[in-house]
Amino acid sequence: MLVAAAALGVALALLASGPSRPPTASLHARATTRPARTGPVARGSRQPTPSGDIADLPRLVGQLAVGRYAGPQPSADFLARVRAGQLGAVILFSDNMTGGLHATRQAIAELQEAARQGGNPPLLIMTDQEGGEVRRLSGPPQLAPAQMDSPAVARSQGAAAGRLLRSVGINVDLAPVADVERVPGSFLGSRAFGSDPELVATRACAFAAGLQSAGVAYTLKHFPGLGRAIASTDESPVTITARDADLRADYAAYHRCGSSPDALVMVSSAIYPGLSGSKPAVMSPRIYAHELPLAVGRGGHLTISDALDTPALAGERTPAVFAIRAGLDLALFPGNEVESARGYAELLAATRTGALPPGRVWDAVYAVEALKRRVAK
Repeated sequence: MLVAAAALGVALALLASGPSRPPTASLHARATTRPARTGPVARGSRQPTPSGDIADLPRLVGQLAVGRYAGPQPSADFLARVRAGQLGAVILFSDNMTGGLHATRQAIAELQEAARQGGNPPLLIMTDQEGGEVRRLSGPPQLAPAQMDSPAVARSQGAAAGRLLRSVGINVDLAPVADVERVPGSFLGSRAFGSDPELVATRACAFAAGLQSAGVAYTLKHFPGLGRAIASTDESPVTITARDADLRADYAAYHRCGSSPDALVMVSSAIYPGLSGSKPAVMSPRIYAHELPLAVGRGGHLTISDALDTPALAGERTPAVFAIRAGLDLALFPGNEVESARGYAELLAATRTGALPPGRVWDAVYAVEALKRRVAK
């Protein structure tokens, strides 16, 4: 990591002295295999990616930002940001896919072409296709997680969802929910597979395996767990005061299938005083340095935030900066184009000033590129 930090330090100096060199796509083409972890280690232990033109710091930072646009077609401004390398991933919602499969496929092709024209790596294109009521694209999985009453059914539903998503160019599903429902009246409702950690792990990982069989990456969420929350972090701040041991008892899904190279882990915006201190989990270094390695063990998952432009984080200044600094890889801005542009600008400014350590940026870029080599083709 000293090599990566020094190299990015040179990039900072070059950027301060004048414009960067023309972009290249070598970041994606020449990324190396990510090493397996050997236990609870700091996220900064990943090996650097030999990227070629690392002087173009704005494009490196862009790999860490996930944005969205409104309506069935990306705006000219949004495409220009993709072309400029300011976004490494795009999240799609129902309003982006109202035109059906053909129109969605065309829109995604336009996004990927913009990335290619700018000399950038392909985009991660993601959506929430959990099943039941939470389906952004019309089609499978028809069953809600609570209705997937066996591993075989869960795998079949995941495979069907994966084939649908892959057919239009979506390469990441922000599913399955790995939360273990622990309280009556949980906001999760039918989104949870159940209330037993082993049952949830078996069915969530079967669903994930189905997605994986279709070439779609999957996302275990919301670590370290929202099964004890009454309200959603999309609506208000949430604090979960359960004992550490009780929270860790619900890590079974992460143990079972969180170490796959096709796995993402979505980190919760709730506060867990025993695990994350006074900070939301997504912004707490303790979560990444201790809880995630404890849960996942050996392997190479990528971390992604829940929505950073959410009421749960309304009192936090520059949450994306603090989250990436803590150990996050991908910062999710699902609100609108303005939010993702602001978040990207904050990340870039923080990296240029050193508030966000260059080595941490490099580490996150490495994780993003490793997944892109597998699924963003």
